[in-house]
Amino acid sequence: MRIHRTRHDRDFTVVPNSTARNRKLSFTARGLWLHLISLPDGAKEDVRTLADNNPGVGRKGVANALDELVAHGYYFRFTIRDPETGRVWTETAIHDLPQTEASPVPASPATGDPAPGNAGTSPSGERNSSKDQGKIPPLPPQDSDAPTGAEQREGTSEKQDKQTAEAARILRRFAAIDSRLKLSERQVAKLAPSVADWLDRGATISEITDAVTQGLPSKVYSAARLIADRLDRKRPERKRQWKQYADCAEGCGNLLPAGQESGICTECALGGSSYFEIDCATGEIADSPDAPALGEPGPLAPAGLAAFRAARAAMAK
Repeated sequence: MRIHRTRHDRDFTVVPNSTARNRKLSFTARGLWLHLISLPDGAKEDVRTLADNNPGVGRKGVANALDELVAHGYYFRFTIRDPETGRVWTETAIHDLPQTEASPVPASPATGDPAPGNAGTSPSGERNSSKDQGKIPPLPPQDSDAPTGAEQREGTSEKQDKQTAEAARILRRFAAIDSRLKLSERQVAKLAPSVADWLDRGATISEITDAVTQGLPSKVYSAARLIADRLDRKRPERKRQWKQYADCAEGCGNLLPAGQESGICTECALGGSSYFEIDCATGEIADSPDAPALGEPGPLAPAGLAAFRAARAAMAK
């Protein structure tokens, strides 16, 4: 499956993968959660309006989905009484991550059109100085001394240098996602081999980022120790490396040996193919210019044909 994503400058919602892929929730509950989390703060939605505006599920289905979100700590209902007037009403709250307890007052800014230049507030309550305001930031530029495409080197050292440079960029990127994960250059150099090992095992940048940044504690006392612990504890198994085969340049349809990226196959290198017929009664061998029919023996190169005739003659003696 190929995933296509479009970069948006406005009117978008960032959600955690841990919730979008939470298999403890049904698809209906996850779809309802995504709809609610994308609404602006103060939106008025209940079972009746959700069922009426989104046909196909029904009020019973919406109610069951909301009960799932309540059971897993994503959706909360609060009964509020005005001490002066005695009026009673119900407030609801939706969270992007499961909570043990919640307040009807949101702790993070609602979705909608971002105001340019204003720093947002992270879910933990700390100020986020990043201009991306929750968007996944691009990777930092490579260091000037890191190997580039114009300065490629051969062998294993080239692969290791590229992985180390990529690992350092990934580690610096964590600070743009959560300012509490900012590392010094000395810490980056110390942790780079661990990230490079993840890359060597076949892990993607998104998998490394999710393993380190998802479900952070409310307080981060040491960013370096937290990242080192998660990189070691969540280290994945090495992914299987599949052999790559290239087609023969002559267009005969044969595959080249593993490791050979260009050129022609052995059959084309020996020359044109020859066909022969064997008389089962007499054992005589006769050349045949016609290609064999489907299910009959395939082509044999001249060298192979000569060897076969020599072996046949030796057996006849």
